[in-house]
Amino acid sequence: MDTVTAKNTETVTLSVRDVSKTFYGITVLSDFAMDIHRGEMVALIGQNGSGKSTFIKILSGFHAPDEGGTFRLGQQDVGDMLGQSPSKTGMAFIHQDLPLVPSMTILENLRIARFMTGFAGRILWKREAVEVAKILAKVGLDVSPNLRIDQLSVTERALVAIARGLSEIEAGDALEAQLLVLDEPTAYLPEEGVTRLFSVLRDLSAQGVSILFVSHRLDEVLDHCSRAVILRGGRKVGDVKTVGMKERDLVEIMLGQPPEDIYPDRNFPVGEEILRVSELTGSQVKDVSFSAKRGEIIGFVGLPGEGYDQIPYLLAGATRSTGGTATVNDVTLDLPKLRPARAIANGIALLPADRKGASGAVDITVGANLTLPTLGKFTSPLHVLRGKAEREFVATELVHATVTPPDGSARLATLSGGNQQKVLISKWATADPAIFLLHEPTQGVDVGAKRQVFIQLNKLAREGAAILISSVEYDDLANLCTRVHVIRDGHIVGTLEGDALKAHDLAAAVHQR
Repeated sequence: MDTVTAKNTETVTLSVRDVSKTFYGITVLSDFAMDIHRGEMVALIGQNGSGKSTFIKILSGFHAPDEGGTFRLGQQDVGDMLGQSPSKTGMAFIHQDLPLVPSMTILENLRIARFMTGFAGRILWKREAVEVAKILAKVGLDVSPNLRIDQLSVTERALVAIARGLSEIEAGDALEAQLLVLDEPTAYLPEEGVTRLFSVLRDLSAQGVSILFVSHRLDEVLDHCSRAVILRGGRKVGDVKTVGMKERDLVEIMLGQPPEDIYPDRNFPVGEEILRVSELTGSQVKDVSFSAKRGEIIGFVGLPGEGYDQIPYLLAGATRSTGGTATVNDVTLDLPKLRPARAIANGIALLPADRKGASGAVDITVGANLTLPTLGKFTSPLHVLRGKAEREFVATELVHATVTPPDGSARLATLSGGNQQKVLISKWATADPAIFLLHEPTQGVDVGAKRQVFIQLNKLAREGAAILISSVEYDDLANLCTRVHVIRDGHIVGTLEGDALKAHDLAAAVHQR
C-alpha cells in the first residue's frame, strides 16, 4: 500500500466545496466537497448513478454546476476556468475512451496545437521529437515519437494519453498544482498493463502530481490509493483511508447496507445440447471445438491477443472466420459464410464489450434500443408502429431490469454504465435467443449493478438459453459458469469445472507457460 508522506500532504492541490448539480428538477449531486493533497492518489467511487460521473463532467467543464460551488487548485480559484485547457487550470483528464487520433503519430497527438515553428512558420520537427521523447520518458515510454498511435499496444496508448495530459499541464505558466483525473483508465488494459500503469502513477505521485482515480475496481483502489471518497445517491457518504480496509467494507458504504452475495444461485438443471462448434478458426483462434447445453453458462478466458475474446464475434458473424461450423438447434451454419443477420435469425445474439461504439446506440432513446431486435412485435400488418404497445412493453421491461431511471424516452447516453448494460442485456433477452454471446459484460459496472446483470443472465439460462461469456473477470466466471475453457495461442488448453472451477485456479491456468 502506498501512503502519502506528511511533507506531501502539507499542500492542498484540489479543494472543492458545496458543488451541486440539478437536471430537470432532479438533484444528482448535492453539496459535494473534497480535498486532494499534493502527491496523493485518491479514489472516487460509488455505484452507477451515484454522481461521480456528474462531478467529473463538472470538473472538466462538460456540465456547468449549480450556483454556489467553489473550485480551487492550489491557491487559484478555477471555478470560472473549468473546461479551459490544462495549461490554464492545471487539470488534465484521461478517460477510458482515449482521445487519441490512431492515424497520427505520438508527436502529432501530443503537440498538434503547440508546434514549435521557425522561419516562415516551418515546424521544427527535430526539436519537437526531442521534447516529446522527454515527455514520454516521464511515463516510462521508450518508443519513437514518430510511431503512429495504431502501432502501439493498448497499454502504451494509455501512457501516451497520460503523457499528453502532463505536457498540456506543464505548458502553463506559474501553475501552483498539477492534477491528473483518470476515469476508468484500466477498463481495457491487460493485467500486465495495469501493473505498468500504476508504476507510472506512483512515480508521478512521488514527483508531486496529484491523482484523482475513478474506478469500479475496488481491488485497485485498495492497492494503490491512500483514500477513497464515496458517493451514494448524489451525496458524499464517506472519505476513508484505505489502509486496513477490505472490498466488502467499501461496498457496504457504497450501498448503505451489508452487501448480499452478488452471484445468484444456480439451482436448476441443464437440458439437451443446443450448440456444437467444430474447428472454429479465425485470425487468433485455431480449430476450437466445444458444445453447450440449454441452461449452461460457459466461460472463455485467456490473455489479450490469444483468442478468448474473439470467439463471441466469430460465432455471431461480426468478425469473419476462416473455418469451422456451428450447429444450433440442429441447423448447421458454415461459419466463414455467416453474417450477423443470419446469426440473429438462427437465435444467436451478441453483446460486445464496447457499449458506446458497438453494443448500444447511445444517441437514441432507451426504448428504441430496447425494442430494436423485436420491433416487428409492435408493428401492424401495414408496418405501422404501434407506439402505445411499444411504450408499455418498454416501461414493464425497465422495471423488471431495475433500470434507473425507468424512462424509455431518455437517451441511452444519459444513463450510467451499469444501467446502460441492463438495458442492452434486456434488448437481447426479450428476443429469446438460443445462444447469448457476451464479451466482458461487467466491464465498467459497479457491484450493485453487477448483481442485476447476473440475475438477468441466470434467468435467461434458466429459461433454456446457452450463455457464452468471454471475460478476464475470474471471480465472475468462477461463480457464474458451469465450466470455463482456457484459451492459449488460439487453442483450448484446459477446461475447469466443478470443484476445480475457482478464481485463483483460473488465473493460474491463464498465466501458466
